[in-house]
Amino acid sequence: MVLRSLGGGGLLSRSFALASRRGAALTPALGGARRQMGVVVGSPPPDEVDALIIGGGVMGASVAVMLKLLHPTWNIRLIEQLDRVGGESSNEWRNAGTGHAALCEPNYTPMMANGEVDVSSAVAINQKFLVGVQWWCWLAEKGILPDTAFIQPANHCTFVHGDDNIHWLKKRVEALKKLPSFAAMEYSEDYDTIKEWVPHICSGRPRNGEKIAMSRHPDGTECNYGLLTRQLVQSFSELGGTVQVLSKATELKQMADKRWVVRVQKDDLSRDINYLTTKFVFAGAGGGALKVLQMSGIPEVQGYAGMPVSGKFLVCQTPSGVAKQGTNKVYGRAELGAPPMSVPHLDWRTIYGRDCVFFGPFAGFSPVVMHQAGFLSSAMEWLSTFNLRNIYPTISMALANLDLVQYLFGEVMASKEHQLAQLRKFVPDARPEDWTMVTAGQRVQVIQPDKDVGGKLVFGTKVMASADNTIVGLMGASPGALALLCASISPHVAIEVIEHFESAKNNTMAYHAALAQMIPSYGRDINAEPGLYESIINRARATLLKEELLSSKVNIGKVFDRLDENSDGTLSMAELKVFLEAQGIDKKTTENLFKVLDADGTGEITRKEFTAGFSAFCTGQLTKYHYVREMERSDGEGVRAKTTRSAEV
Repeated sequence: MVLRSLGGGGLLSRSFALASRRGAALTPALGGARRQMGVVVGSPPPDEVDALIIGGGVMGASVAVMLKLLHPTWNIRLIEQLDRVGGESSNEWRNAGTGHAALCEPNYTPMMANGEVDVSSAVAINQKFLVGVQWWCWLAEKGILPDTAFIQPANHCTFVHGDDNIHWLKKRVEALKKLPSFAAMEYSEDYDTIKEWVPHICSGRPRNGEKIAMSRHPDGTECNYGLLTRQLVQSFSELGGTVQVLSKATELKQMADKRWVVRVQKDDLSRDINYLTTKFVFAGAGGGALKVLQMSGIPEVQGYAGMPVSGKFLVCQTPSGVAKQGTNKVYGRAELGAPPMSVPHLDWRTIYGRDCVFFGPFAGFSPVVMHQAGFLSSAMEWLSTFNLRNIYPTISMALANLDLVQYLFGEVMASKEHQLAQLRKFVPDARPEDWTMVTAGQRVQVIQPDKDVGGKLVFGTKVMASADNTIVGLMGASPGALALLCASISPHVAIEVIEHFESAKNNTMAYHAALAQMIPSYGRDINAEPGLYESIINRARATLLKEELLSSKVNIGKVFDRLDENSDGTLSMAELKVFLEAQGIDKKTTENLFKVLDADGTGEITRKEFTAGFSAFCTGQLTKYHYVREMERSDGEGVRAKTTRSAEV
């Protein structure tokens, strides 16, 4: 009932009826477009859809779900080149998982010439992220998202050292704390306070060394965008959308009636080629979006090019290292002269139910648009995007950004010792054996034509639409902060994309009203209306940021409650002994296991300690086991064979 009220089904039904009456007139135009694509005579007619989403990352998934909610009667199809959705930059191992709300990211608050900090970008980004938070709340409340395990509360911290950086951070906090969405921010230059906030930062750092400072906001988040993508696509399918993997759009042509004919090739043993017609196309295929827009032939994309940029993260999964990080995400400032993509950050993460710490990113260069698509084919796809119109902007950009080229070359050639030295600026006593290098998501940075300088590099994302608003593409981002920004504000970007589609339909009023139902702050200023931010964040705490919603922690909590016989919130030796003795565990093993779980040595195991040591609790019961099996077998003479076996490991 909710979905029908959002869709305007009556209007759509009339539109479909009109389209059916015009079917005969549309056939010649369709046939002409298909002939241009080299369609074999007698091939089956194309599928007809209302909207086609190209790319199964977090952006494509967000647009697909939002569009399906606004138009539940539409036939919407999402196609993905890989065998799974969220397999590239959205994947949880390909990014740092920060919910970018500008609470700690330095790039959004530069120091101006007058000595003040410009917070306008931070305020704008914060509002965009909170749009997404409200939409996710609505999806969870309506049961559209299966759960909220993709997002968890995390402190967002900014860490600096040196007098100039400390002066900047102090000014930043002073400017932002005046606003409701930043009012909870804390600031300290005290070594002990910073150590209490993030033990990792002061681990091995001399108390009387270089001056340090940190700000902290308690309402930050850790986001698993890979999990969110998979949940959104599942919900899209359950809402009636169509998902097609191992499928790539290889050609697009627009007909006279403004519909698009799209050639889709399947990556299977048949290598079948299908055609479909659609009213609207969204190219959210990450690095492949530029190629899709170029294939469409729209003049708006002429002169644009892309520069692939790769990245890497160091990952720590040792329990001691993870414990020192706490639930904190810590961002530093880029070194003088370094590009925005080089901002270092140390991130607490939860992946597959296990805590870990990311540090990076370390940038690099690889001439591909996707990691998973095969090096040669992906490199050829990037090279195929160059033409006579974008060669000059690309060369001009490279000559104007030799420092960036030098930086990328240095990052590619950097030794392990150099990477460890960068890590130790955050974690002074970091041990190389605790950290592993993983590859981050591949990005294709936008090179934009410019009449004055030839071409310039655009840091961030760019939404590009045709003049008739029937095809929209999302290009850009870079490893690290800007890529996460795109994922973090994906619902806001989805609204921007859908605005183009609705403008093409001349149907803006209905969708504005529907969005206002889903997103209470839609069209309002969060920091200008008293109480609005508080209502948003309180709703998020109650709906999204409830730690017990994580299924693994729910199960662990149930075990804890079962062992806690007196319900005092802690486990005593006696309570643990009662349970383990029933499992056949001896006294010595029980005592050793209790010591492992009682991390602070207080003689009681808290719920947090039990959760952290749950793996030890399970494996501790296997340290000594008794396996007794009785097998009765009749051989016709009433003979019983009885086998009893006992073993220790």
